[in-house]
Amino acid sequence: MITRRQMAAGLAAMAAAAAAPAWGAEFQPYDPAQVEKAIASGKPVVVHVYAPWCLQCHIQSMRLDGLKNDPAYSGISFFRVDYDNQKDVVEKLGCPRSTLIAYKGGKEVSRMSWGLSEASVVGVLKAAM
Repeated sequence: MITRRQMAAGLAAMAAAAAAPAWGAEFQPYDPAQVEKAIASGKPVVVHVYAPWCLQCHIQSMRLDGLKNDPAYSGISFFRVDYDNQKDVVEKLGCPRSTLIAYKGGKEVSRMSWGLSEASVVGVLKAAM
C-alpha cells in the first residue's frame, strides 16, 4: 500500500520531470543575424516559415513537437519565421508559409513546403543532421 508521503514524493517527481526542459523543438524567433551565425557555424539548423492562422503550419508544428524528445535531433537549432510580420525574410527565402528548411555544413540541404506527414518532417530533420 502506498503511503501519503510516497504519493506526494511520486507526484513531486512527476511534476519536476514535466517541468524539466526537454531538448525540444523550441523555436527561437527568426533573427537574421542569429540565424546567419547558426548556419555559418556548420551545425544543423531548421527554419520553419509559420503563420498562426495556417492549418498546415500547425500540423507541421505538432509533428515537430511529437519528435522533440528524440535524441537523434538534439543538435538542431530551430528558428521560426513569422510569415505575416517578416515578409522581407519570406521573400529572401523564396518560399510559401508552411515550409521547413534544413541547413547543414553552412548550406541549405533540404526544403519542404506543405508536407504534413511525420515522414516528410523527419526527412527534413534527418537532412540537417
